[in-house]
Amino acid sequence: MTSPGDSSAAAVPWRSLFTGGRGLYVVMLNLGIGLHALDVFVVSTIMPDVVRDLGRAHFYAWSTMLYMVASIIGAAATAPLRRARGGRQSYCIGAVLFLLGSAACAASPDMALFILSRAIQGFGGGVVLARSMTMVGELFPENMKKPVLALVSSTWGIAALIGPALGGTFAELGFWRGAFWFNLPFILLFLGAALLRLPADKPERPAVFGFPYRRMALLTAGVMCVGIASEGGSALGRGGLILVAILLLYGTFLLDRRGENRIFPSNPLSPSTTTGSAYWAMFLASITHTVIGVFLPLALQVLKGMTPIVAGYMMAVLAIGWTSASLVTARWHGRAMYVAMIGGLLLCVLGLVALALGINSQPAWLLTVYNAVVGVGLGASNLHIVAAAMRHAAPGEESITASSIPTIRSLGIAFGAAAAGAIANAAGLTDDLLAADVAGAIGWVLGVGALAPFCGFLFVLRFAALLRQKNRP
Repeated sequence: MTSPGDSSAAAVPWRSLFTGGRGLYVVMLNLGIGLHALDVFVVSTIMPDVVRDLGRAHFYAWSTMLYMVASIIGAAATAPLRRARGGRQSYCIGAVLFLLGSAACAASPDMALFILSRAIQGFGGGVVLARSMTMVGELFPENMKKPVLALVSSTWGIAALIGPALGGTFAELGFWRGAFWFNLPFILLFLGAALLRLPADKPERPAVFGFPYRRMALLTAGVMCVGIASEGGSALGRGGLILVAILLLYGTFLLDRRGENRIFPSNPLSPSTTTGSAYWAMFLASITHTVIGVFLPLALQVLKGMTPIVAGYMMAVLAIGWTSASLVTARWHGRAMYVAMIGGLLLCVLGLVALALGINSQPAWLLTVYNAVVGVGLGASNLHIVAAAMRHAAPGEESITASSIPTIRSLGIAFGAAAAGAIANAAGLTDDLLAADVAGAIGWVLGVGALAPFCGFLFVLRFAALLRQKNRP
């Protein structure tokens, strides 16, 4: 059943995704995204061993930060790269960079080369991620997009479960480099499938192509400011860097609006458009899960006495909840779709408020339940927001709207981590990690963090209203 605002055809059986030659595309998309997702969780597990082997512990956080920055820049560069090289070539360029970065990480003789290799890897992963989103729209009919996107969400959930175990296995063997060598056959398999099976296409505008270097430089500087702010410093220093980042990113959007070779769709920040309201909701949803991911593991270890591994797997229930809700609601349309979008973010508000109020007094299993509630809310809402944003993109902007989604989400993660750190610092969190300080600071982080899904809920209300307007007779 459909209703105004949902122009999808009737729900299709899951098996239809794997018929008519589409099965290989489904596997290829999930393999590409899965390699990027798995790398995120594996590397966080092996980093202590990397530091012990290569030294320079003061650069510990830079591996993750530069990977994040590079992946955001790679995702943002995907639209102009696609115009210059075509869809298949741009996808393969991302895969090759990810392959080279992984091999260089495995062979790195020192920390400097390792960090540089992580940046190359991140840029390639960002391109693959963004191109995968556009290819959902290019390779599948409208009534199959939500099920495909739900499978993509499940890939992240699976990576969250097996990534720490895989990284831990290589760490236990004393062979952290093996975690990167392990990737290479799968990247080659993915690259081969892309080269052999994706339809060849030509660059859109080869004669007028000019890479938007100035906008990319501003975007890079802004993301770097956010990344540095997330790594430490005083509350005032973090706040200053966040403010500078906002100004730089706003400048990027302004220049892009006037530019020829655009990075983002038109009016990406305007709540008066479906794209703008959806992007704000995605940005705030990313902040929502980031404030939990940054500090809940610390709370479980300090306040509940859990080991890092157990705390990590209790955190994975958010990914499980997200994946489960995406798969269950993937075939919802009409009123059910609106319930999932709007109700999902309300669940996130309730889950975060419950975590904030119970962080010190509630048992660990109940905190895990609250975390799962947030995951269910995010999975139910995000799937439909993404699918509707892609479906209702401005004419001619379908590809750039899809490819920008990973950039918007990653910016939310970056700002969420930086803001959470600033709030915790201002609330009294110190290096001593005293239980009372941890409980108070994380309570503040989660409580203030609940504003993110609440504001996201308001943007989704606006988004839903715009969808209904578009479909009025």
